[in-house]
Amino acid sequence: MIPRPSQALTDLAVRLATNVAPNTTETFYAADAGLIAQLMFSLAQEYERGVETRMNDIDEMRTLLRRAPTSSAIDAFIELRPASLGLADVNTVHDTGTRLLIEAHAWAEVHDEPLSLDIWRYLRRHCERHKFELP
Repeated sequence: MIPRPSQALTDLAVRLATNVAPNTTETFYAADAGLIAQLMFSLAQEYERGVETRMNDIDEMRTLLRRAPTSSAIDAFIELRPASLGLADVNTVHDTGTRLLIEAHAWAEVHDEPLSLDIWRYLRRHCERHKFELP
């Protein structure tokens, strides 16, 4: 068991960036080590917040989709819950909502400007929630 996986990933990334990369004599391998360290920092952050950020997105998508023209797919999504809180199951629901929101946004751009603007605002919040803070 790894009790604090995000901290373990961060520690490994720091070691790779501060010990391995600077001591690598070939530029390609030093850059590769740096890239891997950055990806490990990102994975650590995603581990900590991945489910929460997607569940926040799903809640917001449900709210927005309630304002779109009703359909059986939207009605089913509003009632859909992940099979578990595992990231893969949450991603399945998130992906469904995202596809429906794209369709609703295309409709709203022509027929419902306030909804379209609210979807753009959601997309801004979505990007802020999902961005990585890299050292």
